[in-house]
Amino acid sequence: MPVTGLPPYDEGNIFARILRGEIPCRKVFENEHALAFHDINPQAPIHVLVIPKAPFVSAADFHAGADDATIAGFWRAVGQVARDLGLEPKGYRLLANMGHDGGQEVPHFHVHLFGGRPIGRMVPGA
Repeated sequence: MPVTGLPPYDEGNIFARILRGEIPCRKVFENEHALAFHDINPQAPIHVLVIPKAPFVSAADFHAGADDATIAGFWRAVGQVARDLGLEPKGYRLLANMGHDGGQEVPHFHVHLFGGRPIGRMVPGA
């Protein structure tokens, strides 16, 4: 079921180009549902992006439009990446920005995995 009010998926966005092999990435993990790679501007000692291989603009779009196998495969990939990077024992942060006001820079649903040091409060003063 499509989510109304979202912009159409832009096939020229950088993540779509990475998925097509037009732009290289420092790959961490890949399965049939997801690709994980190091962020080019890391905000923590470990900063990895996990993206679905299908064209979804946001989390709402992804969860409404992807089939159950794709959703499960993506979120299992996120967990696998955290384990593979050794983040489970001390912890990590997952972040997904949605839309302009949420700070989303690339219009392809993705999550950030931050770790390798204490990350601190999510929102200062909260």
